[in-house]
Amino acid sequence: MGVRGPLPKPEARRRNKRPTPSGSVPTGRPACPKDMFGEARREWNRVVPVLDGSGLLATIDRGVLVRYCKQWATWIELTEDIDKTGKLVQGYGGNLVRNPLWMLRAECERTLTELGRQLFLAPMARLRSGIKHEGTEEERPPGVTAIEDYKKALG
Repeated sequence: MGVRGPLPKPEARRRNKRPTPSGSVPTGRPACPKDMFGEARREWNRVVPVLDGSGLLATIDRGVLVRYCKQWATWIELTEDIDKTGKLVQGYGGNLVRNPLWMLRAECERTLTELGRQLFLAPMARLRSGIKHEGTEEERPPGVTAIEDYKKALG
C-alpha cells in the first residue's frame, strides 16, 4: 500500500526526522552483474545512467537494482506469454477460467512498484523526497506540473 495523505510540509519533515548515523554512503554506479542478459540488461542500461546522473545511486544499491531489473524482465516475459495464450484458458472440466499467469504478473507488478519506490523511479517517490524535475514548463509533461502545482498550493 502506498503512502497516504497530503505531502508533508518541509518544517514537519525536519521536526519528525529521525537522527541518522554519522557517516555517508558513497554515491556511484554499481557494476552490472555478468549473468544479466536480455531485457534485464536493457533495463539496467536504461535506468542506471539516469539514477547515477542525478546522484541518487550508491554502490550499495546493486542488490535492489538487480532485483528490479530481473523483475522487469519477468514482467515482460509474463506479458508476452499472456498475449500468446490469451486472458482466458480452458480449466478443469472444460470451463473457461482466468489465465493463472495473471496472478504471477500481478505479484510481479507489486514487487516492481515497491522496488521502483525505493529507487525513486515513481513520480510520487521523487516528489516526496524533494527531487526536482529538470526542464522548462513547456518540456514537462502535464502531470508533472500538476503535481508540483499541488505541492506549491500546500505550502
